[in-house]
Amino acid sequence: MDTSVNNDIRVLAESVCAVVVAYYPDADFEARLLCTLPQVAMLVIVDNTPVPIALSADFRNRWQDRLHCIANAENKGIAAALNQGLEYAAGMDYPWTLTLDQDTRCYPDMVDILGRVYASCSPAPTVIGSNYFDPQNARAKISAKDHLAWTDQTTVITSGCLIDTVVALQVGGFREDYFIDQVDHEFCLRVRSHGGRVVISTTPAMDHSVGRVGGVRLPWLGVLPNHPPVRKYYIARNTMVTVASYWRTEPDWCFRRLVRLFLGLVEMAVLEEQRGRKVRGFMAGIVDSVRAQMGPCRRMFLQQKSST
Repeated sequence: MDTSVNNDIRVLAESVCAVVVAYYPDADFEARLLCTLPQVAMLVIVDNTPVPIALSADFRNRWQDRLHCIANAENKGIAAALNQGLEYAAGMDYPWTLTLDQDTRCYPDMVDILGRVYASCSPAPTVIGSNYFDPQNARAKISAKDHLAWTDQTTVITSGCLIDTVVALQVGGFREDYFIDQVDHEFCLRVRSHGGRVVISTTPAMDHSVGRVGGVRLPWLGVLPNHPPVRKYYIARNTMVTVASYWRTEPDWCFRRLVRLFLGLVEMAVLEEQRGRKVRGFMAGIVDSVRAQMGPCRRMFLQQKSST
């Protein structure tokens, strides 16, 4: 790699503010943060847990110059928390924001991988997603193509997503009335509607699995995402709202998303545990999408702790 590219990567790393949304994180949370902290200029934890999480004194003291915590004392949803992180990054003049899920394990060279994408991609992207290795299915999300460092995408997931901070705020940030689920897809579609570019690295940069452990395993398809009933509500509601908003400009993506959504309904109704409650949550989400009932779920039968 030539010197100019190495310099671009180094400058990028010094310009990155990572944002991790926390909600009842597990005991390995600090260990995963330690994979990220050496790679970025600042790491912001936006804590949606009602009782603030406790980080060890040694951890806080070691990383105090690179660590900032925002305690919400309530679950404001992942979109609102990500916007808080974006606003902090903008206020501290960090050009790039790296968004991460609390359960994602970054590789030590994640920012280098994303930096190579930025350095080799023209025109410059607004959103750079990370390819990831899925431990449940023992495979990467996408395969490398033509030895390129990146490939264009319509949407990418939130975790491992390097975002142009200024542009993200200019297009309105993440849609807070979604609360959780499809927040990342809607954001990418909105970026594209404003002329921005979305790409993903072909080299895996993290370990990440969608949904909880214990999903149904099917031949050729691997382990399917495992979500609690309230997440089925949000997935159905927010998918329908997204499709209604973008079917004219992104018809192929919207068609595939609808097919995937309703195949998921069949799979959940036949194979998953709590299938009755999940189907009820799914159908309630469809109804609320038509009624434009957004924000946190108000369906009493679905009220329970869920993970962001």
